[in-house]
Amino acid sequence: MNKNSDLTKVLQELKSIVGSNNYIDDVQDMGAYLSDWRNHFSGQSPLILKPTSSKMVSDILLVCNENSLSVVPQGGNTGLVGGSVPSNEVVISLEKMNNILDIDPVNYTMTVEAGCILSNIQDEALNVNRIFPLSLAAEGSCQIGGNLSTNAGGTGVLRYGNAKELVLGLEVVLADGTIINSLKRLRKDNTGYDLKQLFMGSEGTLGIITKAVVKLFPIPKNKVSSIIALKNIHSTVTVLANLREKTGDSITAFEYMDRNCIDLLLNRLDIRDIFSDKYSHYALVELSSSRKNENLMLILEDAISSSIQRGDIIDAIVATNESQSAQFWNLRESLPDLLKNNGDFVTFDISVPISQLNDLIEKAENKCSEILINSKAYIFGHIGDGNLHYYLFNSQELSSNEFYNLREKIKTSVYDITMELDGSYSAEHGIGLAKKSELTKYSSQSEIALMQLIKKTLDSKNIMNPGKIL
Repeated sequence: MNKNSDLTKVLQELKSIVGSNNYIDDVQDMGAYLSDWRNHFSGQSPLILKPTSSKMVSDILLVCNENSLSVVPQGGNTGLVGGSVPSNEVVISLEKMNNILDIDPVNYTMTVEAGCILSNIQDEALNVNRIFPLSLAAEGSCQIGGNLSTNAGGTGVLRYGNAKELVLGLEVVLADGTIINSLKRLRKDNTGYDLKQLFMGSEGTLGIITKAVVKLFPIPKNKVSSIIALKNIHSTVTVLANLREKTGDSITAFEYMDRNCIDLLLNRLDIRDIFSDKYSHYALVELSSSRKNENLMLILEDAISSSIQRGDIIDAIVATNESQSAQFWNLRESLPDLLKNNGDFVTFDISVPISQLNDLIEKAENKCSEILINSKAYIFGHIGDGNLHYYLFNSQELSSNEFYNLREKIKTSVYDITMELDGSYSAEHGIGLAKKSELTKYSSQSEIALMQLIKKTLDSKNIMNPGKIL
């Protein structure tokens, strides 16, 4: 803050903007807002604000900008890179801005406030015989504003794209309190720069997303799921290509899990093994169609049969009903929570072109085994779009401190391999606090300079989520 500013006075002014029921100033009640989901990052804040309107957000930022008081925008706080964790900033939680403002099933759009829980948006779409296809493990608590500001991925990217591809319009409040209203429901609007794309993936460093117009899609009338066992990683890529050829645009998801993931699921969920034999590589496949009479079961079985004949698929189970399909998906969706509590680990959210997945996994496993003997990797993810979640756990021989001292070497080695394969060190989780050094290392000077220029132009006093990304 400016030297002549009185922090207590400014905080009191912020409280008066939101009203007595919409702030927290007692540290004892702030816990949920000060740590990330994995408890890897934690901080402190002088004040948690819960505005109920875009005007309130604007008034808050106007006061904060005038007094050079930094803020951290926060949605459901389910991020994995520390992007919504404060150090000493005021937290602006969007949780009370949670209204569905408009549903237009004819135009296939929904207009929502940023604090809407993702699963509530999904439910509202279903009520008008539509779907909002963004889907991730945290959908019961994450908020759409956070999803958009991090350009969330999830299990539907193969069919529907990332979060930024599901948005038609945004309302954003800039650092100085200016409200940019571009809540258009148009699919064609070629009138200058596409400004909304600046804010999606910017992690609250350029402005606060307060409202959005999102795309809806026809509700699938037909859906079928299968778990398949694969010969090797190369076969996984081959089977995916074959499925896409055989099923056209019907393939919705192709999720990979290795044997270590399956063993963890069996032990923690106390369930029987999927097949009578144990295999090293598994994939969860889903086809869906809005065409009621399309026989997806037959299409999927035909595609699986052709891959079995080629030797790429060893075994397969096709769900015969919705309950069995839900059980399949529960396996995949349970993994993040189970892994979080499985010991000391270093984790990667990485992506490469699908054709390079085999090289990525082999080289990463070789390098990690070289650095940390008897370590154990758990590999799963959205292999349909080249995105892997790679968890490397400590060996029994090393203490937590010894493992911690090796983390940077492990991370650098895996990221170097990923980038050599024309990949990304952050496929869907963002930069936040966790990957700032990687952004500096792997981005060109011209890219960094342009990002800094954009940041300085929109947030000249650096009050918006400072210390994140750049």
